[in-house]
Amino acid sequence: MVKNLPAADQCTLSRHGVLAAAGAVGITAGVASVLPIRVAFADTPGRTLVVISLRGGMDGLNALVPGADPNYAGLRADIAIPTGQLIPMDRTFGLHPAYASLKPLLDAGKVAAVPAAGLLDNSRSHFQDTFNLEIGGAGQNSGYLARLLSVLSPGSAFRGIQEGGSLPTSYLGSAEALTLNGIDNFKANGWGQGAEETATATALGALFAGPDAGRPYARGVATTLAALAEGKQIAARPYTPADGVTYPDEGLGRALRDVARLIKSGTGLRVAAMETGGYDTHVGQGGVTGSLATLQKRQGDSIAAFFADLGPQAADVTLVTIQEFGRRADTNGNGGTDHGGGGVMFVIGGGAVGGVHGKWTGLAPDQLDDGAVPVLNDYRNVLGDVIRWLGMSQEQLGTVFPGLTHAPVGVTSA
Repeated sequence: MVKNLPAADQCTLSRHGVLAAAGAVGITAGVASVLPIRVAFADTPGRTLVVISLRGGMDGLNALVPGADPNYAGLRADIAIPTGQLIPMDRTFGLHPAYASLKPLLDAGKVAAVPAAGLLDNSRSHFQDTFNLEIGGAGQNSGYLARLLSVLSPGSAFRGIQEGGSLPTSYLGSAEALTLNGIDNFKANGWGQGAEETATATALGALFAGPDAGRPYARGVATTLAALAEGKQIAARPYTPADGVTYPDEGLGRALRDVARLIKSGTGLRVAAMETGGYDTHVGQGGVTGSLATLQKRQGDSIAAFFADLGPQAADVTLVTIQEFGRRADTNGNGGTDHGGGGVMFVIGGGAVGGVHGKWTGLAPDQLDDGAVPVLNDYRNVLGDVIRWLGMSQEQLGTVFPGLTHAPVGVTSA
């Protein structure tokens, strides 16, 4: 970490110390192949993918509800959602009433849902299934978002970000990505302020120029400096969402607000990921109301605010929700649901083709997998549709998900 740097011409920093300082802002820089980064912002931003990971395994049957299924009410005991309170969707499914704020997007045909979706070989273990899902295929040594960045055209330092926490396994690999807890808080720890910060940045730029400029670690430092400079400019401009838009003042709402700010600032953002937790509802899950309904309302309100805030730019943004697994079809003795198989994936926004897509075989006992909805729709095919919408070819999709024979689900217009 860099401390008390006097001036650029007095700098005697080691490269090891500089790389440690660069790491303080949350950059991952591969030590092998890294795409060249053009330090030029608003460089044809194009379309943007937003991925929300619902940590803990959201109960898909409490989100996209098969209310007309004759087995539904019996399996769900006192947490079943009455059919009359569902928001009608498609194929006899309805949305939980907590998603009422999504109704304008639903009516516009911009909410797609896939039931029985997930990891084909799920183990019902949070850690194992999260890892396998984010790696995106057996035998991979990088994450699927890192591979996606590797086939997207080069762009700005903000082309791939993680809002909040540390970089997930999905970003593991050679591509560069930023982690930030809001652009207002994006800074390098220990670099000082004002003239001291400027001197540090100048010294770092000089130290890694010349013969070193083409090396992966040097490009990582260049990306760091570019991101810090651009982030400082964005943070200096107070942000007010579009008229009438209010985000929930909690983690997901704040993260989506920040992503909207970056998109509207012209940073060239292509991939944004974030996570929100609390979905491991073994106890006291609730039905129309309760702990899960509260989380779903925050989720729906945050997403609705995000697209309303984007305005016309929403046409170039598609959001996907994903979780490591769904829940069992029946309730347990604690008013909750236990780990299951297939869950629900939502695809919302610019590229979405509204409606319920994919395979669904119902909740009859002979259709369940050890009491749970089976995985009938490979999550990679759902993401594959969205990646094609980003403009990727089938060959490039094969780089993102090696070994996958993409079977389109129909959630996007690609």
